[in-house]
Amino acid sequence: MTNIASPLTGNPADYVNTTVVFGEIKKTIISKDFKGGKISSLFGATKLDFTNADIKGVVVLDISQVMSETKIRVPSDWRVEADQTLFLATIDDKRTYISQSINAGKVLILTGTSVFGAVTIKNTL
Repeated sequence: MTNIASPLTGNPADYVNTTVVFGEIKKTIISKDFKGGKISSLFGATKLDFTNADIKGVVVLDISQVMSETKIRVPSDWRVEADQTLFLATIDDKRTYISQSINAGKVLILTGTSVFGAVTIKNTL
């Protein structure tokens, strides 16, 4: 398991740390060296757009949500792996693949727990 470095040890723009309760957060991440982060949501929605971001190696995004939805937009060449605990929840990978291949050096791992929630991964609008 890869540890998430503290946002205090580097550039805060390279991390995401959101908490939503009965609301919605929309973020566009433009970091060219995204390092990971944490999403916490209770009866809310989180929408993250990584299409203008870049990662190096393995990056962990911890998603803990109850009765919530998380939508993540990633570049087509990122490999996304889900290692979440689900309780009456779903992870839906809706990415479309063009002739571009997946880059083994760009891996986003989704961890955490989802209860009565949904995580959607896509690469197009």
